[in-house]
Amino acid sequence: MKVSQKTDYALRALFVLAQAEPAGVSVRTAEIAKREKIPVKFLEAILVELRRSGFVQSQRGAEGGHRLARPASEVTVGDVWRVLDGPLSPVADLDGSKRKGPAVGVFETVWDEVGKVAAEVVDAVTLEDMVRRAEASRDVLDFNI
Repeated sequence: MKVSQKTDYALRALFVLAQAEPAGVSVRTAEIAKREKIPVKFLEAILVELRRSGFVQSQRGAEGGHRLARPASEVTVGDVWRVLDGPLSPVADLDGSKRKGPAVGVFETVWDEVGKVAAEVVDAVTLEDMVRRAEASRDVLDFNI
């Protein structure tokens, strides 16, 4: 199971918007790109897809930018992943049309279990959870010298 670059960037962009949610402010594409070190052109395309999928609202103009279309507490990592990359399958081509050999069927239940566990994890983690995790990690004292 691999997270695509597009999904990684999308989740990081949504994370920035989730952090801005309590203040009720919009965040510009350039600000997200700079902060998360995402290529602007790629981010623009991702934000269009996120807007079409109902995750982001965008506004043009001087006060423009992007904000979450739904509360951060209602958007899970799994929601975003599925919209951008499709089903959470640990093995490509699980329908078996390209996979050959006698052991293929033996592993089907294992891959099904892996997929179910992965789905449980990503479906349980919201953007709000990620913001809380980031805030908690900032509270940890660093004693490196």
